[in-house]
Order: sequence, then C-alpha cells, then structure tokens
Amino acid sequence: MAKRNFGLIIIGYGLISIGMMLLLLFFQTSGIAWLIFGIISLVGAIWIIKKERTDRKMFFQADNENLE
Repeated sequence: MAKRNFGLIIIGYGLISIGMMLLLLFFQTSGIAWLIFGIISLVGAIWIIKKERTDRKMFFQADNENLE
C-alpha cells in the first residue's frame, strides 16, 4: 500500500502557484516586495515537495526491508 502525504503535496503545489502569481505581480508593478515574497514561496514549495518525495522513498525502502 502506497503511503502518501497528500497534505504536503497540496501545500507544495499551492505554494508554487502562489509564488508564480507573486512573481507576475512583481513584473506588473515593479515592487521588490512581490519578488521577495515570490522567491520565498517558491523555495518553500520546492523544499516541501522534495521532503515529501524523500519521505515516501524512505517509507518504501523500509517497507521492502521488512518484507525480506
């Protein structure tokens, strides 16, 4: 049975869309705050998605070791 943390997946991809929106606001208004907030949210989203993927990989490795 596959264990996935759908909460982290939803939060990660939601942060990607928010970050892209904030970067587009930066291009429209030239406000440096939008650039900073956009970059922070994109970095946070990438970190969350990578964390979920490594957690899932470790879960499957531990599950395979238990089966052997």
